[in-house]
Amino acid sequence: AVFVFLAPDCPLSQKYTLTLNELHAEFQDDGIGFFGLVAGNDFPKNDIDRFSNEYRLAFPVRQDPNFVLADFWDASKTPEAFVVSANGATLYKGAIDNGSPSLGQHRTVVTEHYLKDVLNGILLGEDIPYRETAATGCFIERRR
Repeated sequence: AVFVFLAPDCPLSQKYTLTLNELHAEFQDDGIGFFGLVAGNDFPKNDIDRFSNEYRLAFPVRQDPNFVLADFWDASKTPEAFVVSANGATLYKGAIDNGSPSLGQHRTVVTEHYLKDVLNGILLGEDIPYRETAATGCFIERRR
């Protein structure tokens, strides 16, 4: 399964919805599920639903109100992807691709497709090419 932390008000979360929908469509027939997660309770359910509808997300987006999953995976940015095996092992953590190397920067051409390459590696039974990459995006703020 792929879990991606998103935030409705994060420009990079919004930007990557198309890519995530494309990856979901490409891998759903192979049994790989996609799930969006919104950490914390800053966004009411109707904001999350509006975000999902506006960007036509083809996979469910749920709230992680108490940061249980965000803390478990040490998620710190949106978007940040986590690939988890059927037995619960985290196989990959990080960026979707290298399209946004740092905040405010966007590549014209994406040259590294981290998440896609990891999923293809899993399906082909090959070594996973990446275990962790640095995610770029909006910070997940934890108020304690």
